[in-house]
Amino acid sequence: MSRNRVLPVAAGLLALLLAAPSFAQMTMTGTSAAGRRLFYSPAISTNGLSCAHCHADFDEDKQDDGQIRAAHSLYNSARRETWWGKDPEAVDAYPNIAAASVICVTRFMRNPKKLTAQQMLDLQAYLQSITRIPVSSALAIAPAGDKTGEYQNFAGGNKYSGKLVFFAACHTCHPNGNAGIAPFLPRDQEAPFYAQKIREGDGLGAILSGIDPNADNPASGQFMPFFGADRLSDRQIRDIIAYIKSLPPLR
Repeated sequence: MSRNRVLPVAAGLLALLLAAPSFAQMTMTGTSAAGRRLFYSPAISTNGLSCAHCHADFDEDKQDDGQIRAAHSLYNSARRETWWGKDPEAVDAYPNIAAASVICVTRFMRNPKKLTAQQMLDLQAYLQSITRIPVSSALAIAPAGDKTGEYQNFAGGNKYSGKLVFFAACHTCHPNGNAGIAPFLPRDQEAPFYAQKIREGDGLGAILSGIDPNADNPASGQFMPFFGADRLSDRQIRDIIAYIKSLPPLR
């Protein structure tokens, strides 16, 4: 081979080598196994929460693990047309469920670093792996905050029934009513205090219920998700409150 022919070939090989990193980035893929680990890992939060604390990854109508989570299951969710109410035609619409999940990571998990590109791909791969239908409609959120702000009629619950509901819905973050992922629960407040916390959470429940558009205050450090009417009924909340107030005083 002549020298004149060798030079172009060498130049072409060099160009391919230099282009290799960007080509690898373009072909990054996620794995469902890594995404599942991420879904259950509190390591992506700064407060101990994981995706699984608020979302199931199975069909809640067919399976029951004894837990009542604040948010809907993400089973069959990866191919919805919208996430978090974003119009798919809007400029700021989320392109996929992994991008929408960053809202949870920053708001509830309190992780300002969000997710890496690889983590988003892995989470997307896992949520796609548990999605069995081509397209599904977004599930309607059912905020049920009291627009009067008074939260009356939440006293007089059954503490025995409340214990069962408490351990299904509250114990994970407030173990036995004490501090865990979330702060300890005072025993001496009136019923409206607890009802408001459950229905409004960190303030998002108040915003979505039309109570206070400015209820969100990230500086407060709160990260409790609200429980809508489709997650906990008023009766269940009354019973939870009765159980909390029956607990021994904090020492």
